Amino acid sequence: SYLANPAIFELELTALAGVYDLGYTNVHLILPFVRTVEEFSFCRRRIEEAGLTQYSQFQLWIMAEVPSVLLLLPDYVKAGVQGISIGTNDLTQLLLGVDRDQSQMASAFNERHPAVMRAMQQLIQTAQQEGIPCSICGQAPARYPELIESLVRWGIGSISVSLDAVEATYNAIARAEQRLLLEAARRQLKSH
Repeated sequence: SYLANPAIFELELTALAGVYDLGYTNVHLILPFVRTVEEFSFCRRRIEEAGLTQYSQFQLWIMAEVPSVLLLLPDYVKAGVQGISIGTNDLTQLLLGVDRDQSQMASAFNERHPAVMRAMQQLIQTAQQEGIPCSICGQAPARYPELIESLVRWGIGSISVSLDAVEATYNAIARAEQRLLLEAARRQLKSH
């Protein structure tokens, strides 16, 4: 939509630059539904023209929800992506070819499908290899708290959930981190 109507994007960037001018520099930009490196580069040029990249705190992230990001993440990083947020809802829909809003297909929409799980793992690990932060959002972590242990084990940097799921998610993360620490301590003892 930014390519089709750049005027709206420029208005959004002007508003964001105004926020930075007021001193609120803890706001970052995450571009949604980026399909190609060329689309990202178009947006990055507009962001540079808006003056946002002059702020050292400014970060430009993309949603990792289109399978092309999974396959081309190193290219996106070379083009200037500074972080990703995995969008589980769209990633699942696009990987499995299932419209989550179609009630007759609801049973086929499964964020725990092996293809979706491998995609999330690959995105997290590739982000680590590329030296960029990786977050996850969407309904999967809150809906399936058992996913959190896998996400923590793979090295997710942060998990965004709705307000009503914060406490349960926090507790699940703490349990997963405790298990990882315990496993590491046991390995350390065995090696001595």
